[in-house]
Amino acid sequence: MAVTVNNSTLSLDQTVQIFDNFYNNQLVVPFSEFDMVNGYFNSVCTSSQVAQNFTYLIFLISQETNIPAVTLLKSISSGSTPAQQGLLQMQGLICYYLNSFKSKVSLYGISVIPHPNQNAARNVVQ
Repeated sequence: MAVTVNNSTLSLDQTVQIFDNFYNNQLVVPFSEFDMVNGYFNSVCTSSQVAQNFTYLIFLISQETNIPAVTLLKSISSGSTPAQQGLLQMQGLICYYLNSFKSKVSLYGISVIPHPNQNAARNVVQ
């Protein structure tokens, strides 16, 4: 996924435009919220491109679920004492929302592939 951020500092508009080149989607978000979310992901991710991709996903989840992005960020970053636990919660929560948005052919964050019960599956009428 390639996400680009258009941040025009000369404008009086206090929004940031985030473009997703893969899905050809554009989000317009408040600059203050973008700065908080992107700053957090820059502190926990290895590169700025990965941080921008996660920032885009948080705002996409926020738009689809009508949950404020700051609330999502607080729930992601609210780990106990070790920072590692916060990262595990971030992965689980983001995987949950991403799996609800995409096709059910494959699932993010699932290491063991679920196998259907064949006896029950043959009774399902398609």
